Amino acid sequence: MDVFLKICAILALVGLNAFFVAAEFALVGTRSIRLQALAAAGDRKARLALTAIAQVDDCISGSQLGITLASLALGWIGESTMVELIKHLFHGLPSALAMLSSHAVATTLAFACITFLHIVLGEQAPKLLALVSPEDISRWVARPLLLFTYVFWPVIRIQNKSAYGFLRLFGVQPPSHMARVHSPEELLLLLSESREHGLLDAADAEMIEGVLDLSRISARQAMTPRTEIRAVERQWPLEKIVETVRASGFSRLPVYEEDLDHIVGILLAKDLLDYLGAQTPFRTDHVMREPFFTPAGMPVDDLMKELQQRNAHMAIVVDEYGGTLGLVTLEDVIEWIVGDIFDEFDRADDSEAVLATSEGHLSVPGDLPLEELNERYKLHLSAGDYVTVAGLVLSALGHVPSVGQHVQVDGVTFQVTAMDRQRIERLEITLPDTEDTTSATTSDAAE
Repeated sequence: MDVFLKICAILALVGLNAFFVAAEFALVGTRSIRLQALAAAGDRKARLALTAIAQVDDCISGSQLGITLASLALGWIGESTMVELIKHLFHGLPSALAMLSSHAVATTLAFACITFLHIVLGEQAPKLLALVSPEDISRWVARPLLLFTYVFWPVIRIQNKSAYGFLRLFGVQPPSHMARVHSPEELLLLLSESREHGLLDAADAEMIEGVLDLSRISARQAMTPRTEIRAVERQWPLEKIVETVRASGFSRLPVYEEDLDHIVGILLAKDLLDYLGAQTPFRTDHVMREPFFTPAGMPVDDLMKELQQRNAHMAIVVDEYGGTLGLVTLEDVIEWIVGDIFDEFDRADDSEAVLATSEGHLSVPGDLPLEELNERYKLHLSAGDYVTVAGLVLSALGHVPSVGQHVQVDGVTFQVTAMDRQRIERLEITLPDTEDTTSATTSDAAE
């Protein structure tokens, strides 16, 4: 009977060890959002699990204390009990051999058996179970774990204070709650892993990545540049304004005086309808809206909030001197998330596409965002005061190039293939894996 009770105690201690291991891994691996949804639906166990997560430092310390106590007790009771059971196997041997076997072999076998039970049933199995179903396990272990933590609270507090003090001796700050929250970069890595394993559609992953990118993208990167702005002058007659609206296909156009550095309003195409074919005198001042100006460095997510608060769809991007750099619309912001949006007025234009040449090089538009080029071809071209490939080439050359001129930056060769006055319209790119990468050089094709 005594041996039977000890065997029951061994199994109970293994189970207790398994409980604390499962509790620790479940609390660390569980996702609060799922528990919050269950708690909102009236699940009491989910509410207790959320309470445990809110006290996760104390609960994990309680789990560690429970694991340690269970392991020590298992070693104390388990090995001696197993030795007694195994000794009976050697009773038929000569006395000297039986004594040697009972002390050496029995002790070794007993240690191996207890170690196997402790690792497999007390550690590995509950850990794997908690990793597979962390929310379910945390719901079931929360109540007894909170009770255990409450009973042993003084010991756990001393344990935590001692551990934190030891870390501070080596200049290490104890982890805060914020250290367990995923940063945007970590979320992007999680998205990438989910996409690689087929748990998330590629298109959905790209949209989520676009949303996370909004906080690090500036208005300058998302804007339509000044050279591509279609605008109307304040003193133009109605007929000329209507013709400009028709030719552009845009529903909103900036209104300027003298030049684009003096934008005074935003004109909506629908506001012109009341004046078409009517006898009412037309003046641009009667219909134009107040413009909204934004600095070039404003993050796009903040810009979107400003546009929403102002009930506006367009912002004029200005530099530090107040000059117009470009404009940003809500469509520009949305395109960062979902990709290019084409309407009835957009025409397919090969001049805006990235094309492959017959020599295996790339032909790209000058206004291709440098970040997009880096992302597509796994490059690491650094951005300065420019956001496009043309800006990088102009910065590397130091002057406005002519057709045929080329420059090499970080092993990537850029050759100008088309110019529109002072603007680089297209370039041919030779990537590092197709040529010998040397230091940045500049030369003229004519030479």
